[in-house]
Amino acid sequence: MIFNKRGLFFISLLGLVLLLENVYALGVTPAKQEFNFVPGFEKSITYTVFEDNPARELDLYVAGGLAEYVTLDKKTLTGGGSFVATLKLPNSLEIPGKQVILVGVRQKVDPELIQGNIGTAVAIQSPIVVHVPYPGRYVELKLTGHDANVGELINFELDITSKGTEDITITPKMEILSHTQSVGELPFQTRLLRSQDVLQLKKQFDTKGLNPGTYTAVAIVDYGAIAKSQFDFRIGNLSINIINYTDLIPIGKLQPFNIVIESGWNNDIDGVFADVQILNNTQILQSFKTSSSSLSSWEQKTITGYFDSSSMTKGVYNVNITLNYYGKDQKGVTSKVVQVQFFEKPSLVIWFVLGGAGVLIILIIGAIILIKKIKSIKNGTFKKHSKK
Repeated sequence: MIFNKRGLFFISLLGLVLLLENVYALGVTPAKQEFNFVPGFEKSITYTVFEDNPARELDLYVAGGLAEYVTLDKKTLTGGGSFVATLKLPNSLEIPGKQVILVGVRQKVDPELIQGNIGTAVAIQSPIVVHVPYPGRYVELKLTGHDANVGELINFELDITSKGTEDITITPKMEILSHTQSVGELPFQTRLLRSQDVLQLKKQFDTKGLNPGTYTAVAIVDYGAIAKSQFDFRIGNLSINIINYTDLIPIGKLQPFNIVIESGWNNDIDGVFADVQILNNTQILQSFKTSSSSLSSWEQKTITGYFDSSSMTKGVYNVNITLNYYGKDQKGVTSKVVQVQFFEKPSLVIWFVLGGAGVLIILIIGAIILIKKIKSIKNGTFKKHSKK
């Protein structure tokens, strides 16, 4: 049976609705719990389960490396409801790092019942994360920031987490790099970082005097070992780069000319269009404008103009592309001279001749194969008669 596009759309939409209905029929809160390891730590967590079928039976379970330290007050639920999971940690744990326990809810499957469109039971799990400290000193860093324009401030945030058993004194520092060359440093005060604590620090960096481009901020903490985190960011100015363009154009009719452009600014750019001139030395053979568009920060887009190529002759020509645009009431201009090749398409007569020649060659090859087969059959028949 053949369906039209509208029919296929509605069938796909129906399938998606059925899939989502099956997947999202089960839910549990809270979604995630996190704790630092403390000897003998105990915590009761109340979970609420949502199930759209009030008669459906649900299994409750615990999985993961520390599952033995969690007990549930119930093993099953019907049609949703609530249950309590109690986490009770021992006095010590041998394996340091991030340990994950999964508290799960799973729909019971009737083995005699053909299930819905997926055919498997739906299950959902809520993690309990226990951070077990490393022996001695251990530090992790997370550095974040954002893009900016030349002359603007960049706000960096640095999270320093102690995941060791010892308190330590640290003096963080940040360095700003252009490729591998340092262009600035941001020192921090010396601070005490207690075991399993998190320090959240911030610094501002002034981009005044820097060139547009991509930079790297590197945060470093020396605590006997070296902890590092880096963040790549861009410093922009009001500019648009020409990334690509149409460089091969057939002669003979109205043709599109595409220009791929990319914003180099951290703000929106409006009224972007290109003046395009096709040149023969200094003589302008053709000129036209592309459509007008806008660019969001750092966006790449294609703009298109059209021109009549029927008056062109084949060859390579210089094409002057001039982009005009505005950002925050400032005007910007980008110009680039590129080379474009014009070529003539083969006429239909040539295609017919080539096609006919191809068909003739195929017929000749087929005739040769047929003749050879006929000869071989005759030779075989003659030999059989001679034996008699």
